[in-house]
Amino acid sequence: MKNKIIIALILLLAVDMVKLEAQKTIIRRYMVVRSTPKYTLQFDIDYNQSVFELSGAYNDDYQSKVVYDGESFGADKGYGVSAISKLALNKRGSFRFTQSLTYNRILSYTFGDKETIADNGFANYNCYTAGLGTEYNFTPRHRFKLYIGAELNASMINGKVKIWFENRGIGPPYNEEYKITNSFRIGYGLSIGSEYYINDSFGLNVAARLINANAFYKNSKGTNSETEFQLRDKADPNLKLAGNNNKNFSFYSIMAGVNFYFGVKEKRYKLN
Repeated sequence: MKNKIIIALILLLAVDMVKLEAQKTIIRRYMVVRSTPKYTLQFDIDYNQSVFELSGAYNDDYQSKVVYDGESFGADKGYGVSAISKLALNKRGSFRFTQSLTYNRILSYTFGDKETIADNGFANYNCYTAGLGTEYNFTPRHRFKLYIGAELNASMINGKVKIWFENRGIGPPYNEEYKITNSFRIGYGLSIGSEYYINDSFGLNVAARLINANAFYKNSKGTNSETEFQLRDKADPNLKLAGNNNKNFSFYSIMAGVNFYFGVKEKRYKLN
């Protein structure tokens, strides 16, 4: 009986000691702060819509006469891919230096020729663009980042144009094809976009970018007998596909893709 009482007292004492130790336990709380990425690599798929003189369709119908007279380049929509790198210029990460490489294809008919109209012409262009610019990030330390940017870019443009001649009252309709050889142009780009920061190394993005690929170095060369020549974007009323006015090779892109982040650092601050 005495042994049982001693064992019971020992157990009670042990329970009291555990309770006392539990009361002494302090839950430590920390605040985790992550730095903005020092470097961001972005990959996008682009959907393009031509604007200004690049746009040459009416109700999605290509118009050979408008293109031949030099009033338009004759394109409509298209697609492309982009790779953009962003280097943080300050500690907060609000200013970033951007470098971009982009390929865009812009077509009269993105999903095939339109066979319901007599005019079977088309104008298809390839635009290879490299740009350098700056970007301002309004919320660099938030999971959702919103930014605007501007760049100076250089483009190489080439393509193929087909003109349909109705030849009314003279003979049957016929076609002529022209090859647009590599044409170097200087332009600019303006962008607005957002990033969603998933973790320290990965995120998603969606953006819109306007590119005017030929703001500088417009030119019109060659003769009317040639079927291969550079882009004719400078006014020349005596030259086919040139016309009376300077033309802008401009389009905007809706971009969506993924981001890879580098150089993110993590700090823990004790709150109690």
